[in-house]
Amino acid sequence: MDHKIRILIVVTIVIFISGFLVIRYTTDVSALEKVNITIENINIQESHLTYCKLKLKVNISNPTNEYISGLFAEFDISIASTYVGNGSVPTVSIPAQSQTKKDVILTIYYADVGNAVIDGIQIGNFDLTVHGEAKGNVLFNLITVSKSFTASYSHS
Repeated sequence: MDHKIRILIVVTIVIFISGFLVIRYTTDVSALEKVNITIENINIQESHLTYCKLKLKVNISNPTNEYISGLFAEFDISIASTYVGNGSVPTVSIPAQSQTKKDVILTIYYADVGNAVIDGIQIGNFDLTVHGEAKGNVLFNLITVSKSFTASYSHS
């Protein structure tokens, strides 16, 4: 009888810990899926004969009640539906119901893009879109989960 009680206790503990881990994982993944990444602003920092530098202010918000750690993003950048480069947001942690803003500098070499992109940048009227993937750590930083995102901004 004593042996059966020990087995019952061990099984109960395993079920409890497994249930806790499943709930924690589900909560963390749900929080990561609700992260919102937007482009808040674009400034033309430099404009030269052969290239320009754009500064994108990226806003990452966490509307959930969960702390999100180890979040980073990598993305491709397009202007007028033309690929112009890529960027990334370094690893950040975002407390519950808060946001963080990060600057991303993009150098565009005019030799690599068409005239429509160059004209749009030079007159300051263009649509910029980023397509990428945000990744964050879940389950006590043991597992990395990713989420695709798209953000657009019209500069005028």
